[in-house]
Amino acid sequence: MIDEIANCAYHLTSGLTKKGHEVHVLLDVQRRVDRLLFTHHIPKSATLKWIRPLPIRPRALGLFLPLLWAILRIRPDVIHVQYLWSHFFIGYIAAKLLGIPIIGTGHGWEVLDVPREPIRGTIQRWFLKRADMIILTADYYHKSMEGIVSRERLIYIPRMIDTDMFRPDIPAKDLLAEYGDQIVTFVARLFKIKTPYKTINAFHKALTEVPNARLLILGIGPEENNMKKTVTELGIADRVHFLGEIPNPEIPRYLNASKVEARGFNPLTLELGISHLEALACGTPVLTYNDYPDVRGMIIVLHVDEIAEAMIRLLKDKEFQQKLGREGREYVIEKFSIEAGTEKTIQVYKKVLRQRGRS
Repeated sequence: MIDEIANCAYHLTSGLTKKGHEVHVLLDVQRRVDRLLFTHHIPKSATLKWIRPLPIRPRALGLFLPLLWAILRIRPDVIHVQYLWSHFFIGYIAAKLLGIPIIGTGHGWEVLDVPREPIRGTIQRWFLKRADMIILTADYYHKSMEGIVSRERLIYIPRMIDTDMFRPDIPAKDLLAEYGDQIVTFVARLFKIKTPYKTINAFHKALTEVPNARLLILGIGPEENNMKKTVTELGIADRVHFLGEIPNPEIPRYLNASKVEARGFNPLTLELGISHLEALACGTPVLTYNDYPDVRGMIIVLHVDEIAEAMIRLLKDKEFQQKLGREGREYVIEKFSIEAGTEKTIQVYKKVLRQRGRS
């Protein structure tokens, strides 16, 4: 297992090891951050190796030999790479040398944007066409991949959420004592694509009805200074708290303290994000974008005034907030469990091994 996306491989590794599979996880040391679950805990019976690149630019070239050598030493039966970019290319070369199948999982940017780019898209297409199977974490990603990978080598398997780690009723008395019980959370990287300014502006409006509310921003990124400037200009710096990169095992406590997760309002993105699902698993309602027809526990909003109105209702109407929270957790357990996702992935492994004439 090669992971370039925080926590996606962790949940799958947890499921695979529980079913008796031997899993070797290879991670770039650049990913060793607090929000990465592998940083804090290694699933029982899994083997984890941090790969340190050679001092060569670009970084992908520095990773090439160390990562390739690590794979060749393990000699796995199947290579599974999370993310369809540089790590996947290295994994493909290793698979070719070993004569084994390679599977890639597509998560977002590398599925929707890279294929359209003239240079990077050409490189990516060359490798994708030679993969044994491509797993997509959103069903609408098929539109981007169908012209590159044949339909029979594409499969949709939703992201997985650890509903034991992300669950309701986790004690958070210290957070409630510090920030009060009218908490709004924003859990995301601080990039423009997450449109955090809509959350901030909506929260500003919501304060007129719920003056004791607090907005907790969990994450780091290039927009942090501009966000802090915006908060100061709005005169709400005492109500908005930038908490930085919170260790992932701690995030469920913040979500349990929160009345609502207001994360990212990008109308061009159709996929449910990990932060959405983690909040729902904790029984925390989510304000989000786009029309997800079967998602429970969410309120679909886009414009700042709508976001503010939804915040106010969730902060003031305890019964409504709890009802949405229950529905959201039920939805995640039903659609995004580790057990269901792991079993589907195992079937993919068996299929590609059979196609290679291996049991």
